[in-house]
Formats: sequence, structure tokens, C-alpha cells
Amino acid sequence: MARELRCADLIPGCDFVVQGTRDSEVMKKAAEHARHAHRMVAIAMEVEKKARAAIRDVAA
Repeated sequence: MARELRCADLIPGCDFVVQGTRDSEVMKKAAEHARHAHRMVAIAMEVEKKARAAIRDVAA
């Protein structure tokens, strides 16, 4: 089953959605997005925890 993270769950107004087969894949893509789109040089542990908690199964 695919997993999904919606950036808007963390940063209101951002419509970026990332999907992957594993949470680690989703987090890698999300971190890349955060660096480029939101100019985050490093992802704070608190932000990472919130992002991991916001990852959900993709509805079939």
C-alpha cells in the first residue's frame, strides 16, 4: 500500500503531495521539497516528527 504526506498538513497553503511505498521514501522526498520550496537548510527534529506523524495510507 502506498503512503502519502501532504505538505499542507505542516505548512498551510502548500499543495505539494508526496507518495512512496515506505515512510522512509516519503520522508526523503519531503525533505528534498522542504529544502527547495521552503528554503529549509536542515529539517528540525520537531518538524520531522510532525511530518512522520502526518504520513497516511493512500486511499484506494
